[in-house]
Amino acid sequence: LPEFDLHQRIQSGFRQTGLRAVLGNSEVPARSRMRAMVALQHMPGRISSPLLRNVLNDSSEDLRLLAYGMLDALERNISRSIDKELDTLREAEEKEGAAPLGPTGLQAAEKLSALYSELVYQNLAQGDMRNYASSESLRYCERVLAQQPQHPQHNLRRGLLLHALGRMDEAEQAYARAQQLGLPATRVLPYLAEQRDFAKTRQLMQQLDEWSALPRLRPVIDYWSAR
Repeated sequence: LPEFDLHQRIQSGFRQTGLRAVLGNSEVPARSRMRAMVALQHMPGRISSPLLRNVLNDSSEDLRLLAYGMLDALERNISRSIDKELDTLREAEEKEGAAPLGPTGLQAAEKLSALYSELVYQNLAQGDMRNYASSESLRYCERVLAQQPQHPQHNLRRGLLLHALGRMDEAEQAYARAQQLGLPATRVLPYLAEQRDFAKTRQLMQQLDEWSALPRLRPVIDYWSAR
């Protein structure tokens, strides 16, 4: 029998793991890899962006150009949304006031924080631009928290942004605050474990081991539980 080729089975759909395998294998026919690239357009940016960045180093010029264009489109879409919300915020500050923000201004600040954070977590902002996007997202997040300090999700975002900026002590306080306000441990502890304090990481993984509905984290939990 001829050797089985997984790529010949691909008909119309791709899963994330299948896309990674196809795009990362230069021996896969160019047509199949191009179809995989097109499939990325229907996936969230947080999944597609890292895969597209890997393709930027591909030997195929056509795939590199397509990946660059798709990444550029993702960034431009978010940038346009940021410009729109900045205009909304300025108008709201003139009509409703800036301190405190009125309902429209508060909503615009919340959206700006989310949009800047997407530039970071979709891996669209690199180097200094990544730090800038993190700082801007944090700035708008803190404006929202100044008026809604009891919001658990915003406290978690604040922790993530402080974490991204290397301000770990403040990030830990924000994570703890988010958990105090009702976020489940499974939403918070994995971020606390992302530090080079291995004893603390093992302790946090043991706490997460008590939760059964963590299929994606299960291999990580099992690894730390076995050590």
